[in-house]
Amino acid sequence: MQFIKISPKYDDLRWNFFSISPYRYSDYPFSTQLYLMKTLQITLLVFAFIETLNMLELYFLQNNCKFNGACIFSGWEKSKSDPEVHALMQYLVNWLAGVKIIVIALVLVLVFTAPETTLLVAAVALVITIGSFYWRLFPALRTADKAGQIKFKGHSTRLGFMVAGLQLSLVFAIGFQLLGL
Repeated sequence: MQFIKISPKYDDLRWNFFSISPYRYSDYPFSTQLYLMKTLQITLLVFAFIETLNMLELYFLQNNCKFNGACIFSGWEKSKSDPEVHALMQYLVNWLAGVKIIVIALVLVLVFTAPETTLLVAAVALVITIGSFYWRLFPALRTADKAGQIKFKGHSTRLGFMVAGLQLSLVFAIGFQLLGL
């Protein structure tokens, strides 16, 4: 079994990476909790942070076209001319932001309370579900990009690389977790 030394003050506390610790994660002081975080937990926190930024943009900056908001689509401005269509667009954007809140909350609960096995299974589930982006969303986004329906040419390619990078970072974090790094 491998143990790491936490600090001189907490010499009697040990963190066992290969079996359940007698101490809950939340029993450690906050600075020690950060020290004990593994790559997978940190990667999931980065994922939650990125999703939080996107959720905030979707809720509060719907007319901000600098990132990945609804207004990157030329149809967003066109929908404003028809109140019924625009109401539907706003509902769908807000619904998406609401789903992001659920995902963010679940990821944070997992990071701070879940045992290692649950974290690993959740991360694998995230990799698979993020991969679904390439099944339906990416082809539709690429088609819209080629048709000039997106304000920034090449946005679909940039977003595709960003999503792939996020997926790859989760795959590496899962590998590091399995290897005990």
